[in-house]
Amino acid sequence: MLKKILQLSLQDNLPVAKIVNQKIGDLQPNIVRVQVAYSDINYKDALTLKPNSGVIRNFPRVPGIDFSGWVLASNHPGFQVGDQVVGTGWDIGIALDGGYQEIVDIPGEFLQHLIAPRSLREAMMIGTAGVTAAIGITKVLDSLAMSDKTAPILITGATGGVGGWQLSILAKLGYRHLTAVTRQTDVAETLTRMGATTIVDPNQLQLSAVKPLAKQKYAVVFDNVGGANLTHLIPQIQQNGQLVVSGNAGGIKLETTILPFILRGITMHGIDSVHYPTTNREEIWQLFADHFWPAATQLPPTEEISFDELIPALETFPTAPHLGRTIIKFRSRRPRFR
Repeated sequence: MLKKILQLSLQDNLPVAKIVNQKIGDLQPNIVRVQVAYSDINYKDALTLKPNSGVIRNFPRVPGIDFSGWVLASNHPGFQVGDQVVGTGWDIGIALDGGYQEIVDIPGEFLQHLIAPRSLREAMMIGTAGVTAAIGITKVLDSLAMSDKTAPILITGATGGVGGWQLSILAKLGYRHLTAVTRQTDVAETLTRMGATTIVDPNQLQLSAVKPLAKQKYAVVFDNVGGANLTHLIPQIQQNGQLVVSGNAGGIKLETTILPFILRGITMHGIDSVHYPTTNREEIWQLFADHFWPAATQLPPTEEISFDELIPALETFPTAPHLGRTIIKFRSRRPRFR
């Protein structure tokens, strides 16, 4: 029996993506076989096609860090045939074959049961982006800085998957002073509809001269970009403020001092959604089953593409302006189980 996969291989030290057929092997111990219903595109997925990105180190590989689907067969006690499941994190699509294939064999400990009433399609509207956003919010939701619904909150990368979810969730939770940061000049109306009360260009965040402490502007900063702007933002965080960092598309270097942290009591949270503990991960998915899901009504429309459209979409994703999530439909109808 054969399955279609997106195979990423190296040719002349350059990654080359092709959709090919692969034979389905025997199911190994503790492995669960999943019929993929949907996957999605994250920034990390697109980077796998870029030369020297370093995201994938061993080839050939099937990328795709997220997927949802039905269990076809299971050698793991936690999953039965017919279960609806979600796979995110745990180096799926990076160190082991991921969701860009019709059928995926995956260690059972890397799967989550889909929590009703979410559908398999909705699970990929959430994906790693939504999970990362939700982890960051839960890290600071009970903090003093978040106790005031009028507290000034800033979100960088607001047009991306993580930033979009953060903006929409916080708006639905009742926060009324949300600043969205974007370079895209034509999305103001959409970001306002998502909950932004102020929209700024990244250049507007920069200080005339970087110094350890500057005027206190933001109670909480959700930074999904990294790079030079974070250097300028840290001095502007208020007393007892919170900083949540989860991205590095803008660069990995950070210039700062200890002073904002010891003189203003700022707390910095680094968000690792890849190795987030299973029990905590289940709590995040439960939040999307109820409290956080209403935010989805404020998100931009989700773009749905076919498997055959995936490679061109990945190639243009890092540089093409986009707003909202892109998901890949493999199968929407429940398979017949033996």
